[in-house]
Amino acid sequence: MEITMIALVGEQPASNLLPVRYLKPNHVVLVHTDQTWQVAKNLKGLLQPSANIQLLSVDAYDLLKIERSLSSFLSCKILASKQLIFNFTGGTKPMSVAAFRLAQETRSVIIYFKSQGNRSTIYSYRFASNGEIELESVEEVPDTISLDEYLRSYLGSYQEGKPRNNFEQQVFESLTKTPEISEVKASITPCDVGALEIDFAIRCGNQVGIAEVKMKGAKKGIDQLNAAAEQRYLGTYVRKFLIAGRKVDKNIKDLASAYRIIVLELLSAESGILSPNDSALLVKTVRNQLGGKP
Repeated sequence: MEITMIALVGEQPASNLLPVRYLKPNHVVLVHTDQTWQVAKNLKGLLQPSANIQLLSVDAYDLLKIERSLSSFLSCKILASKQLIFNFTGGTKPMSVAAFRLAQETRSVIIYFKSQGNRSTIYSYRFASNGEIELESVEEVPDTISLDEYLRSYLGSYQEGKPRNNFEQQVFESLTKTPEISEVKASITPCDVGALEIDFAIRCGNQVGIAEVKMKGAKKGIDQLNAAAEQRYLGTYVRKFLIAGRKVDKNIKDLASAYRIIVLELLSAESGILSPNDSALLVKTVRNQLGGKP
């Protein structure tokens, strides 16, 4: 039987992208609001043609309107004979309530995607014959997406460059020669946000981090990381690193800590050559934060 996934779209596309890549439904209905239309559009561009993708616009907060829109859409003959999976991870709370009622009515599978620490997990639930909901499985999602897919799901189109100086080049080489780190991209610039640039994007498995690489770790690097990690850009799942070639002022470290930014001091960079110890520290820190390949 063909599978149709009803995915509630929020501001974090990863919670829709990874479950679709892992579960491989034949059809995906991206249920979005006016505010999340661009997210749904980005996802549609990524997920086709591996699945048939349809977009459904609903009210963000009127529960009855949402339920009527979903019910009318699901009653069409195209979907009536298919197994339904509802992904509740995104969307507003009224969207979740409306979708839950329809899932219960149709005895459909419900899933919830959770990203915590270095793990991506899907919780699957079914309705028993007595109407009670039961946890069916908890599955850890393996290495499923590429760094390009992650970036395009959030940014749409972007440009990729090369390391711009000797320090960046040595950091790039240290990260890319490490098999536990899946991918690294340098000088990422979203096409629609000209003022925003990211020195490095890094992927380990399904976890993604961004890094600013500066000889002097200053507040500007913190500001750039926070701007890139806003929900409208790379989202709250992304990890943040400030990599400096000199000692970082304590006030800057405290500020970085408040924003959950990992500060790395690679002091050998001042000599022009990154030491093996600093290179190992860099790789170890990134792996610990993102979780490298086994």
